[in-house]
Amino acid sequence: MKKLIVMLMLTLFSIGAYAQTQQGQSSFGFNLGYNFNDVGNATLGIDYRYCVTDAFRLTPSITHLVKNDGLSAWAIDMNAHYVFKLSEMFGFYPLAGLSLSFWKAGPWDATRFGANIGLGGEVYATDRVSVGLEAKYNIIKDLDAAALAVRVGYNF
Repeated sequence: MKKLIVMLMLTLFSIGAYAQTQQGQSSFGFNLGYNFNDVGNATLGIDYRYCVTDAFRLTPSITHLVKNDGLSAWAIDMNAHYVFKLSEMFGFYPLAGLSLSFWKAGPWDATRFGANIGLGGEVYATDRVSVGLEAKYNIIKDLDAAALAVRVGYNF
């Protein structure tokens, strides 16, 4: 029983001591997803991630909401992630950030500032390639919506 407790404690301490990400590391990625607004739009996007510290990274991105029922949009986001690396192959992160979106539906158009909150997870397939899933909620006046996206990234 003592050996089991010692092994569990060592495992917990080693998880806490493992480097979250590498400071200065960057990643460029493509994502494909869905925005659960009133109309429902498919999304296509690109992003860049920069690790400011071993756990904190900034993520600017551009996303296009594909036209559906006459509604389309472009969104420019600046999110921050705090990465918890659970193993050499898996990490997850809460995210928070700001958004600027440009909406169009026929003759109507609008520009909106907003905020993002959410969670994401990623699998480090190799040292250079990661695959992830991200769920976030966009808080935007009259246009709040949840979004879900799959991302493939190249790390350098």
